[in-house]
Amino acid sequence: MRDLIAEALGQLATLVIGIVLFVWWVGGPGVTAIFWSMGEKSFALQFLAAWAVVTALYLTASRLIRRARRA
Repeated sequence: MRDLIAEALGQLATLVIGIVLFVWWVGGPGVTAIFWSMGEKSFALQFLAAWAVVTALYLTASRLIRRARRA
């Protein structure tokens, strides 16, 4: 029973992380488009640049963590 609960919680965590990542990938360019259409072109570009930097840092950190776990 304990294993079943642990497996269910693991699947729930995976689902939540997947939803957050989906919202992140769609939301960054989407929010940029909203600001751009409102006439805030400078802020839209700044937001998109910040989104790209955070995304690049996340991808780099996740790769480094994977390498460290394999070693």
